[in-house]
Amino acid sequence: MDTSEQELEVLRKFSDIAALAGIKGDINEEAPSFSAGFELPEGRSQMVYVRPLPEAVGGKDAVCIFSPCRRVKKGILGGLKKNEAMELLQLNSQLLLARYAIEDAEDGYMVVTSIDCVLDTLDAEEVEAYFWSLAIAADNYEKRFGGDEF
Repeated sequence: MDTSEQELEVLRKFSDIAALAGIKGDINEEAPSFSAGFELPEGRSQMVYVRPLPEAVGGKDAVCIFSPCRRVKKGILGGLKKNEAMELLQLNSQLLLARYAIEDAEDGYMVVTSIDCVLDTLDAEEVEAYFWSLAIAADNYEKRFGGDEF
């Protein structure tokens, strides 16, 4: 089985667990990723994604569950300010079942909430808790900047 087939198999396993949690999502075979949308209070919405990770310790399948919350342009004038980066680190200590991270994106950087999980030990209740925790944390951060893009 090649890497992309292995990644799709991991996503299919994850999708089955998510379905048990009542989370309906889609697998994007090109990315490869799994995605699901959530309706939040005040008419807001948030997308949550899953991507396969390299094998965890012991050869276990692992995934990263994440939710984007802010685009940041690269460069001095458009980048994340030092105080904003410090704030993300401070917010990490307050989050439950999530962390803020900065990832490379096509047009700059993306601030996301995320959590890494070993698939073999993941159950439906955990998936539901992770998805909602990530969606709410990402939306709260996104809301501070006046948007509802994700």
